[in-house]
Amino acid sequence: MEQLKCGGTYGLEPDIIRTMKVLIGTKNPYKAGVMEYILKDLPNIQIYFLKDTDIDVDVEEDGDTLVQNSKKKSVEISKHTDMYVLTSDGGVDIPGLKDKWDILRNQRIVGHDNSDDVKVRKVLDLMTGLKGEARKAEYHLALSLAKNGEIIETFEDITDRGYIVENLPKGDIPYGMWMGYIWYYPKFNKTFTQLSNREIAKVNEMLDGLKKEIKTALKDLE
Repeated sequence: MEQLKCGGTYGLEPDIIRTMKVLIGTKNPYKAGVMEYILKDLPNIQIYFLKDTDIDVDVEEDGDTLVQNSKKKSVEISKHTDMYVLTSDGGVDIPGLKDKWDILRNQRIVGHDNSDDVKVRKVLDLMTGLKGEARKAEYHLALSLAKNGEIIETFEDITDRGYIVENLPKGDIPYGMWMGYIWYYPKFNKTFTQLSNREIAKVNEMLDGLKKEIKTALKDLE
């Protein structure tokens, strides 16, 4: 950790504030944004991004759980920096699809190299005939914090709940947001990609549980 001095007053010794450098270990802009949201406003944290470094590590996500995948990434990336490294792995769970869907293999099921339009249609085809609660979906997020090749802490929670639409919404699919395009919130009567910034902020409140856990873990490291 880096120490910053704050000027003292009335002859008192300057206070020492310890700042912690945390590297967000992904080049995916959406995932980086989620982790930035979790870290921002936490006291004495300096956030850095993998895209701004020369670290180039290709980690195969072959774990049996989201936590295992996030741990593997954080350990490997942290071997290349003196900073703390925070990584994530997330997946959509659609219980109504049963064995037709795998929370760890979302992209493989819809075709990793397919266009966003093809991915969307693949999900809707799989869900043909499902109604109401059978179209419920949850987003599970696992986070891992590591330093110098050693795991410090892992975290996991459900960070979003919604439903998969039955019919394609109007408009184009924002690049890379194919799941958000069909992820519907009854309370807003909108899909994720239709939400206003204010509505997105309300959705992000589900991340606050993880934010509190990480705040506690980082405080313990001071």
